This record gives sequence, C-alpha cells and structure tokens, in this order.
Amino acid sequence: MRDLNFFEIYFVFFFLLTFAYTNGLRYLRKGLKKHNGPFRTDLPLVTIVVSMHNEEHNVHGCLDALVHLDYPVEKLEIIIVDDRSKDRTPRIIAEFSSKYDFIKTMTIDELNEGFAPKKYAIDSAVRSACGEIILLTDADGRPQPGWVRQMVSFFTEETGMVIGYAPYSDPPPKNGFFNRLLSLEYLSHAAVAAATSGLGYPVTCVGTNMAYRKSVFLQLDGFGKFKNIHTGDDDLFLQRVREETNWQIAYCTRQQSHVYNPPPDNIKKFFHQRLRYASKGLLYPWKISAVLSLFYMLELITLLTPLTFLIVPGFVLPWLAIVILKAVGEYLFFSKAATFLEDTRQLSLFPVAFLLHIPYVVVFGALGQIVRFEWGSRKS
Repeated sequence: MRDLNFFEIYFVFFFLLTFAYTNGLRYLRKGLKKHNGPFRTDLPLVTIVVSMHNEEHNVHGCLDALVHLDYPVEKLEIIIVDDRSKDRTPRIIAEFSSKYDFIKTMTIDELNEGFAPKKYAIDSAVRSACGEIILLTDADGRPQPGWVRQMVSFFTEETGMVIGYAPYSDPPPKNGFFNRLLSLEYLSHAAVAAATSGLGYPVTCVGTNMAYRKSVFLQLDGFGKFKNIHTGDDDLFLQRVREETNWQIAYCTRQQSHVYNPPPDNIKKFFHQRLRYASKGLLYPWKISAVLSLFYMLELITLLTPLTFLIVPGFVLPWLAIVILKAVGEYLFFSKAATFLEDTRQLSLFPVAFLLHIPYVVVFGALGQIVRFEWGSRKS
C-alpha cells in the first residue's frame, strides 16, 4: 500500500476538522429549546444602568424607550452614567431626570487609573444601585416595553444572570444590503449564546441586553482581573459568573425581551467594532479559546486551499464537497436559531453571508490580536 502524500493528508485533516465542526453545530442545535419554566412572577426592584460617552445623537431615543417600559415606576430605578461627555449628552440627560423621578444621573469627570472607562462607569453605578436586579443596555439600545418584565421573569432562585438577544434594527436604504449581511452575522453570535446557554455552558453575550443580580456582581468584586481591559464588560463578566460561582445563567427566549440597536453606519465603525469583538478571543477560558482557534484554523484552511489547485487540480471536487458539507451544517444550525429567536428577516442572504464570512473571520481574527481599536471616541 502506497504512502499518502502531503496533500492527501492535508485533505484528510481538512475533512475531519469540517466533520467535527458540523457535528458540533448539530450538538448546539439541541440547546435551542424553549424555556418552559419555572418563571418568577413577582416584580422586584430593578436598576437599569446605561453608560454614555458623547451620545447626544442616541441619548434621547434610549431614554424615551426606557421611560415607556411596562414596569411599575415605584420598582424602577434608572441610572444614567455621563462618562466625561463633551457634547450635549449631559444636558439631555438632565432634561429627562427633571421630568422623571426614577431617572438618576451619575457623572464621571476623570478616568480611574487601572480601570477601563466603561467598566468604571458600570462598576460605579452598580455599586450605588438600589435594585436587586441590574439590567444593562447601551445608549444606542432600544428596549421594547416588555423588556424588564421578561428578563426579570427568568430570575429563578438559582439564576444569577440572564442574557438576551439584541438584534440589529431594520437597516435604512443606505448601505441596506451590507447591513442586512451584518444582521445575519450578528444573529450568529446570538445563536451561539442561546444554544450554549440551553446546554448549560453559555459562552458569550452582549452588553446591550443582559442582567444580573447585584449580589453576584459584588460577590465577584465586579470585573476583577478584567477591569482594565477596554472591552468585555459583557462576555468576560459572563465567563466569571459561569466559572467562579454556582449561579445559573439563563437565556431569555421571549421576543418581547429583544433590545434593538442600529448596525454600524460607516465602514470605520464596522471595522473597529469587529476588531473589538475579535480582541477578546485569547482572554476566554482555555477550552473556549481552543475551540475558537480550531474554528479559525478551519476558516483559514477553507480560504487557502484553492491555492493548491494550481498544483493538484484533482482536489477541486473534494474541496467543493467539504465546503458544501460545512455550508449545510451551518445553514441547519442558523435556520433553527433564526426561528428560535424569532428573527428570520435576513436568512435568505445565507449563501452570500456564508462565502463572505470565511475571509471575514480570517482577517478580523488576526487583526483583532494586533491592531488597536477605537470605541466611540475612546481608544484601546
């Protein structure tokens, strides 16, 4: 029997990696199941925290959504942290707080050495909060009226943290097709968050829609070793709750809990937002970092393999078969996730998104580890 040559071994490895990946997606699909209770029925005192830095174009829409929440105002506290804003943000916040007693303002004038700015803002607000449960969103987040009720209902006695979906709002005509693709890509993050939560091992979440007990935050002393990192006030905190406490983490599956936010409105914002997402990959627990590394390897191999066709033209069909296997596995997972999350708006774009996502992961996965990102007017 002849020995396998390098390219044959390469393709065997490529196939096995893809097969493992598609089986992993098949396993994740099992986590996409509706939560059937028990649910919390009382309405505790809650505190909503929003950190704002030069958000004059977003603050009015955010606060308008918050004051129209379907939750008793006597059990609602909203803390808006003005984090060194130099625009009209403080003035607009003051206008709302003068009208609504449950809106409180906290002003931060200087940076705290050793603390990332947004994390310092959140830490300060949470420690002063009156609520038993802390809900967080961003200045560009637009919670639905039922947001608080739905998130709170998932806080059973064993639950210390609840995470939710923050879909992109419908894109405007300008950059519409591009933003529709981004919406589908954003859905993929939520799909992984929901599926892993359903399997009892949540790996990610977004700060636009999350909640936790104040006691959990204090138990962990806030952001701990991650407090100086400019990103990760959401998913890195989730890692600590999962690894360092006995609290359960739930995913709120109800459509009324979705918090809409706009997609990046220009290429620069998109570029730095994705750099920010990718920059945290090596900060996760080793098991998650290892899986992410294998996924990156798969995408890299998928992208670079066509270069071998110049040397071994006969590998075109095997490569195509493996790519189709990968595409089918992803579509089955994402189509179920889209239905589960009640957001099938952009699913028809999957074939285009599938092809573009491969170089996207390769490029941003690498750049996220070596290029500094901007966050609003902040720099990492």
